[in-house]
Amino acid sequence: MKNTYAIRMFIVGCALGTFGLFAQDMEHPKFGSGFYPTDVYSLTQSIWADMDEESLMLLEDYTKSTIYLVKENDTLVPVLDQYASDVQDSSLDLSVNDLPNIQGVKRIILVEDYYTFCCLSISLNYIIETTEGRFVHLPELKVENCGEEFNYWQYRFPNEMFGVPGKIVLGYLDLSQAYEVRSFQEEKVFLWDGEKLIREQ
Repeated sequence: MKNTYAIRMFIVGCALGTFGLFAQDMEHPKFGSGFYPTDVYSLTQSIWADMDEESLMLLEDYTKSTIYLVKENDTLVPVLDQYASDVQDSSLDLSVNDLPNIQGVKRIILVEDYYTFCCLSISLNYIIETTEGRFVHLPELKVENCGEEFNYWQYRFPNEMFGVPGKIVLGYLDLSQAYEVRSFQEEKVFLWDGEKLIREQ
């Protein structure tokens, strides 16, 4: 009985702790980012979005549903797969950068998948919309915050703080738990050739 109580308290403690991290992260500014919320695009929900917790528990953990990017009534491109076991603990955030200042690129679409259970995990899905109307995924980035100082991986574009003219920078913000930016560490610099990223030598 004591073990059951301890386990329950541990789960409650994790939930409260990660809720605080989640709320703090959702409220923090994007540190010179050129992304902002949009109502031009939307995301489809997972097929289990309206299920109750008991029904979700009956599904296999690795049963997945694809989330799509939508514009008006047109389904444009798959963004990510969401697993049945994650639906209750995750939230999606959609934003765009309309002025990336890269030749051949109309805008950048960013979908952030926030997942909370003892730690805050964020998957960052960047999609380039070209001037020709194609949608190209950049490699997914993942960030994890377990209550200590952490590195917030991002792509930075020419119109953003820490951006480089005509190029795409991969790096991370070195943040404290109070979301104070200590530095931005540039790891790789890429050129966009109209089809894919080319790493600058």
